[in-house]
Amino acid sequence: MKLEMNTTFNRELPVTYLKFLNENPDGCQIKNNGRWDKRTWNMFGKAALLERWEMKGVGEAANYECLKLYTYIQEEVGEIAYAPSLRFGRVKLERVAKGFVIGTENGDYLYLDPDCSFSVWAYYHDGGEVTKISGSFADFYKTRKPL
Repeated sequence: MKLEMNTTFNRELPVTYLKFLNENPDGCQIKNNGRWDKRTWNMFGKAALLERWEMKGVGEAANYECLKLYTYIQEEVGEIAYAPSLRFGRVKLERVAKGFVIGTENGDYLYLDPDCSFSVWAYYHDGGEVTKISGSFADFYKTRKPL
C-alpha cells in the first residue's frame, strides 16, 4: 500500500482511503463484517472530517483530529499514559492522539493509526479503550457488508 500526502489534512494517508473519500464525498455508512467488529460505522466525508467543534475546558479540534481532545482528558483525569486495549494490552495515549478519525458510531470513533501502518482501530469513548479492527483500510473496506 503506497501512501500519499494529502494537502487538505497535511499528512500522509493511505491511497485506498483517499480513493474512498473521493468516491464518497458526503460520507456513507459501512457495515463492518470483520472478526472483531460487526457494527455499522458512519464514515465521514471531507467536509465532515474538517468540521470543527469544541470540548469545553479542553480545546477545539476538527473531527479527524478529535482523539487528541479525548486523550487529553484521559491523561488529566486518570493521570495515565496508556489506553487499555481489548486485545493488545496497553497503547500509549500519545499514539492514540495522533489517530486520524474516519468515522463514528454511537459516540465511538473509527480511526487510522499512523504509528501502526495506518491500521484501522476503534476508540470507545465511554471507557477510553481501543482495539485494532483491521490491518489496513483496504482490508477493512473489503470486509464490509452492503447496506
